[in-house]
Amino acid sequence: MLLNLSIKNYALIEDLNLDFSDGFTVISGETGAGKSIIINSIELLTGSRADISSIRSGCSVCTIGGTFEFKNSKISDFLNNLSIEAPDSTVLIRRVIENTGKSKAYINDFPVNVSTLSKLGGLLIDFHSQDEKHSLLDSQTQLLILDARTPETAPLLEKSAALYGQVKDLKAKLEAINLSDADRERKLDLYSFQLQEINDANLEQGEEEKLEAELPKLKNAEKIANLSNEAISLLHSGDSDALNAILKAKKNIETINSLGADASEALSLIEQSYYQAEEAYREIENILSKTDLNPEKLNAALERAELIKKLKKKYGTAIADILSYRDSIETELKNISGFKENTEKLEKELAAKTGELTDICEKISLARKKSATVFCANVQKNLTELEIKNALFEISFMQKEPAADGYDSIEFMFCANKGEKILPLRACASGGELSRVLLAIETSSGLQSDQTTIFDEIDTGTGGKTGEKIGEKLKELSKNKQLFAITHLAQVAAFAKTHIKIYKETENERTYTKARILSENEHIEEIARMISGEKITPAAIEHAKQLINKN
Repeated sequence: MLLNLSIKNYALIEDLNLDFSDGFTVISGETGAGKSIIINSIELLTGSRADISSIRSGCSVCTIGGTFEFKNSKISDFLNNLSIEAPDSTVLIRRVIENTGKSKAYINDFPVNVSTLSKLGGLLIDFHSQDEKHSLLDSQTQLLILDARTPETAPLLEKSAALYGQVKDLKAKLEAINLSDADRERKLDLYSFQLQEINDANLEQGEEEKLEAELPKLKNAEKIANLSNEAISLLHSGDSDALNAILKAKKNIETINSLGADASEALSLIEQSYYQAEEAYREIENILSKTDLNPEKLNAALERAELIKKLKKKYGTAIADILSYRDSIETELKNISGFKENTEKLEKELAAKTGELTDICEKISLARKKSATVFCANVQKNLTELEIKNALFEISFMQKEPAADGYDSIEFMFCANKGEKILPLRACASGGELSRVLLAIETSSGLQSDQTTIFDEIDTGTGGKTGEKIGEKLKELSKNKQLFAITHLAQVAAFAKTHIKIYKETENERTYTKARILSENEHIEEIARMISGEKITPAAIEHAKQLINKN
C-alpha cells in the first residue's frame, strides 16, 4: 500500500507531501484544480513516460517519491533478483526528471531503468482509468480471481503442480536419450574414453593437497640434507662446536659465581641455551633422517601433479568436480547403453503421469466451472446495481495443454447491451463503463491484496443514484485493499474514510496546486460544495451530513 507521496516542482505543484492510510481515500476538487497531477505523479512512479514540459516553470528538475509497504512475495522476489534490500518490507521509489530531457529512476536509492520500474509498479499499483492497462484484463489474473472463489481447487492445484513437474522431468529424460544412432555412438565413445581416463587416474580426495605439501620437500631434498649436515657439524662435531663452547662458558660463570659475584641469572640463562641448542641438534638430525634423496619419487610426484592438472582442465576445477563428472557420465553411459529399455520405461511412466495430471486438471476444471456460475451471477448483480442493467457477463473456458495450473484457459466476456455479441472484456468495454465493470468484478472476487487500486473518475456519466452505489461498492472493496478514487460526485465522496482536497492558490502572481487531508467538518463542507457549487448553502450542508450518516 502507498504510505507517502512527495512531489517537488511538478506541473503546478511546488512542494507537496501527503501521508496515506488504508481503506478508501477520495480525491476531489474543482475542475482544473490539479487532481490529475496527483495521479500522473503516481503513474511516473510506476514507470510511465516522463515529459520535461511537466517540470514546473522556472525549475530545472522535478522529483517525485513514493513509499510503499508490501507483503506480496512476488515483490520480495523481484527486489531480491535485483539485489535490492527492502528493510521492514518497505520500498521507496524516486523519479527525477531534468529539463535536459534526462530521467532517472531509483528503487531504495538503487538506480534502475524505466522498464524495471514499470514491472515493480505493476505489482504495487493497479490503475482503473480510461487509458490504462488493467491487471483484471489479463487472462492469468482472471484465472487467479476465479481460483480464489474456488477454494476446493487449492489442494488439487498443489497436486497438478507436482505432477506437471514430474511430467516435465520425464520428457527431458526422454529427449536426452532419444538420440540418433550416430549421436549415440559418438557419445558412447566419448563417455567411455573419459570414464576410462578418470578411472585409470585412481584419484583420491585430498591427494592434491598432500602433493602440494610434499613436492617442495622432494624438490629441495639435496639442499635440505646439505644444510642439515652443516648445522649438525656447527652444533656438535668436536671441541670447537657450539655445544662445547656453551659448556666452557657455563664453567666460567660457575667459577665467577663461586668467587662472590652474583652470576646466578647468567648461569640460569646459559644452562637454558645449552638445553635449547641440544634440542635443536636433535631436531635437525631428525629432519635429516626424514629427508628423502629419491629422484624417482620426485619424478613420480611431478608426473602425478601434472596428470591432476590435465584432468582439472578437462573435467573440473578440483578433484571433487572430476569425480562428480565421472559419476554423471557413468549414469549417462548406462542410460545410453540401455536406451531401448529406458525409453520404454520412461514412456510408460510419462503416459501414467500425464494421465494422472489430466485427471486432476479435469477435476480442477469442473470445480472452476461450477464456481464460475456463482461468480458470474454475483458480477451480474453488481453490474445491475451499478446501473449497467442490460449487461451480460460470462466466463469462456478453453482447453490448453495440461500444466501446473490445470488445462483451463479462461476469458472474461462482456456485453453492455442486449442483442449484441458477447466479446472478451478487454475488447468491448471502455471509459467509465469499464471502470464500473472492473469494480463489479473486484467486489465479487473478494480478493485481499496489498496492491493499491486507483479509480480515476469512475463516476463519469453517472447520476446520484448510481454514484451512491459506486461509493458503496468502493467502500466494500476497500476492506480488502487500499483504494483511491478521483470523483466529482458527493454520493461517492460520502463513503470515504479519508478525503483529500486538491485546490489552487495564487501567490505573488504565481499559481500553485495544493492538497490537504480534510478534517471531519471540512469533509462535510467539501461534500456540500460538490452538491451546490461554490456557494455552500445550509441545505447543502444538511444534505452532506445525511449522505455521510447514511454510510
